[in-house]
Amino acid sequence: MQIQRLFAGLNLRCRFLVLDRPDVSDDGQTYLQIRLNDDLTMVVEYREGGPDSHYRAEVPLSAEQGGDELVTPVLLGWAFRREGWRGALPWVRWDVEREHPWEKYPD
Repeated sequence: MQIQRLFAGLNLRCRFLVLDRPDVSDDGQTYLQIRLNDDLTMVVEYREGGPDSHYRAEVPLSAEQGGDELVTPVLLGWAFRREGWRGALPWVRWDVEREHPWEKYPD
């Protein structure tokens, strides 16, 4: 699948994978994204509407250590609207006041 190839292509030069739903017209407020950390662990976020519907989960394993087995079902579940994908990771609400991930990655 193309989504799995895109996920497998993440590296320290290409850290982000963002999926959106073109059939949802909410000004880009519905998406799922993965960020690869310096130690190759991952952060997965999803948003379904406004800021109150923005969640994140830490994946403390690199893909080679089994992180891909945790993340792939989430990616595919979200993309194909499968039931149960949220149960695969421990989600917490994302707090913009507390977290500033973009500061780590200057333009």
